[in-house]
Order: sequence, then structure tokens, then C-alpha cells
Amino acid sequence: MEKLNLERLNTLIFDLDGVITSEKKYWNTAKLTVWELICSENYLGISQYFGNSPDVSTRLVDVGDRVIPNSFIYQLKSRAINSNWDLTFFVICLHLVAILGEFKRVKGNSWNNILDSNHLSIADKLKQLGRHLQDIEYSAPRSGSLRNRISNSVIEEFWQETIELTGTAVLDYVNYFSNKKLGETLPSLDPKGELWRLCYENFQAWYEGKKGYDLPDDETVLDLEKIKATLHTLGNEGHYTLAIATGRPRNEVIEPLSVLGLLQYFDPKRIVTYDEVLEAESSLSHSQTQIKLGKPHPFVLYKAIYPDKSADQLSSDRFQLANGQQIAYIGDAGSDVVAAKKAGCMSIGVLTGFAEGKARENKKKMLADLGCDVILDSVVELPQLLGVKIN
Repeated sequence: MEKLNLERLNTLIFDLDGVITSEKKYWNTAKLTVWELICSENYLGISQYFGNSPDVSTRLVDVGDRVIPNSFIYQLKSRAINSNWDLTFFVICLHLVAILGEFKRVKGNSWNNILDSNHLSIADKLKQLGRHLQDIEYSAPRSGSLRNRISNSVIEEFWQETIELTGTAVLDYVNYFSNKKLGETLPSLDPKGELWRLCYENFQAWYEGKKGYDLPDDETVLDLEKIKATLHTLGNEGHYTLAIATGRPRNEVIEPLSVLGLLQYFDPKRIVTYDEVLEAESSLSHSQTQIKLGKPHPFVLYKAIYPDKSADQLSSDRFQLANGQQIAYIGDAGSDVVAAKKAGCMSIGVLTGFAEGKARENKKKMLADLGCDVILDSVVELPQLLGVKIN
């Protein structure tokens, strides 16, 4: 990257998770949500699917990595899928395909009438399906109850088939994949359909402590004081506007950043969250074909740069930045790089977030392969990169 281009920068837009805040609480929330929909008697009720985990306070330690393996999270992030709701929905879908495949092997397609029912809620469909699953008897060598091992081969097969896909194309492939594995398409597996909404509602309930269990609060990816010093230095330089473009809901941005003492460093007009994405998608749904504005779509970046422009303007394929060389987006995921490249601004990748050991080198390669302009170990290297002295 030429120094001249770095000197032109005057707007730094930050993603949050993996860059400033840790995603650990979100990943744990996703794991609890998936466990509940598969194992709880309120849903499928396959209580031992991931192993013995009766106590929610120890569940993440006991079976968390079986529910959503770390390798699965890395795969999704490397494929430019950044929504934790999509992550949760995605895992549920693949587990469900595996379970229904086993159901079909033993009892045929008797489950399809349940899932096709128009008068049952998705929760009731899962409960009824669970009752049928309890009747399955297995012959050797597969004796025993349903276990998550049947999901592993299905998940591996899915990743192999989608190796060239990124972003929403990966999610859209789920229905095709389920059709191939089960012999029919399941409307319940449509992105943003009834199962997605159930995942979303339960995810939020777990995250907000409405399920009778409080997950630890948000942490930062690095020592909090180092991040404060970095943002303070950049903000006090008098040259840079600091903004946020994140897939988090607004209340999950404002409250934790306030508690951490970090909110003060960002221009309040340039904090763009999932709330703005939903509002824009809703306003556009009345006038044109439904469009998805979450990352890797560059909408959140455009909105941070032009907070007063309409969703109609910012979602247009013809919209372009007039000053892309003056703007950088700092993120840790493939979706961040893709969004920055689509917006026509500089992409600065960081290696914090979900990357340890070999995964860190893989992540660095993934960011570079997507066209990331600069790759740093963390945001604390930003002042040095930009030639700003830390006070």
C-alpha cells in the first residue's frame, strides 16, 4: 500500500466483533440456541444428541464444541457469512437434514406431512417430529439413540459441495442440499423463513438472559486499556472521523460500548447497526424485489459515510463513493473485506477474533486472497500504520 493512499485517509470505519469486541458471547449464545432446538422437550427433544448436558451452567464446557465446532465457525467466517443468527440457523438446518436422513432410512418420509403442515407453528412441528423420532429402533451396527455423529458426515459433505460459494450463496444452497439428501425441498429451511425466525427469537432470548441463565458480558479482543488508547489517539488526532458498521443490533452496540467506555470515540451519526439494515430492507420491500443489505453488501459502509441518504439511494447498484480513497473499513472477516471492496474503499484486516494457531495463518491467507489491502495483528497497530504517535 502506497503511503500516499494512507495519507489520504480521513474516515476509519470499524466492525466490532473480532476487531474491538469479542464474539465469544455470540458463539456461546448460538450453541445454547442450537442445543435447545435439538435437545429440549419443547422442540425436537433428542436430549442426548450431543451427549449428557442437563445443567445449563456447564453445558458449553460439556458439549459446546459438539453443538457447533470451532471449525464450523471458521468455515462460515471465511465464506463471508457474518450474521450470528445465520450461523445458528445454518447449523440447525444441517443437523436437521442429518436427523431427517436417519429418520428416512428407518421409517421412510413419514415426517414430511408434519413439516408441510400449515396449521402448526414451527415449534409444534419440531415437537411432533420429536415424538416420531423417539419411536425409531436401530439395527446393528447402528444400535443406540440418535447422536451428533450422524451430522458430522453431512456437514463435511456440505462444505465440500459449497467450496466455491461465499456469502448468501452458501445459505441459499441449503435448500438444494436438503432436496438432494432427503428427496424433497423443505420450505422450513428457507433463509428468513419460519425456522430462521425461531432461531432468531431464541437466540435473542438467550443473549438477553430471558432463559434463566446469564452469559458473561461482552469482552474486548485485547486489553481494554490498549484499545482505549488506540481510539483516543486516533480520535484526538483531529484528522480522523471514527465510525462503526456492524451486524449487531443497536442496543447490543450502544450499551456494551458505553459500559466499556468506548462509545465516546465514535461519531454518533455514523454508528450503523443491524437496525438500520432491517429498516432499509423494510422500506425497499414495498417498491422493488426484496434485497438483502447485510454484509457483504456495502450498505452499512455507505450509511456510515452518508448517514442522511435514503435506503433507495444507498442500495442502488449504480451508487458509488466519491471519496473511496479517503475511507478504510477495519474488519476481521471475509464479509468485511468483500463489503469494503464492493464499496470501493480501503480494506484493513485484523487477525484478532476467531483465529488461533494454524487458523491464524489460514485467516491471513483468506483475507489476502479476498483482496484485503492491509493486514494487521490488531487495531492497536493502526496508529503506527497511519504515522500517528500514541500519547
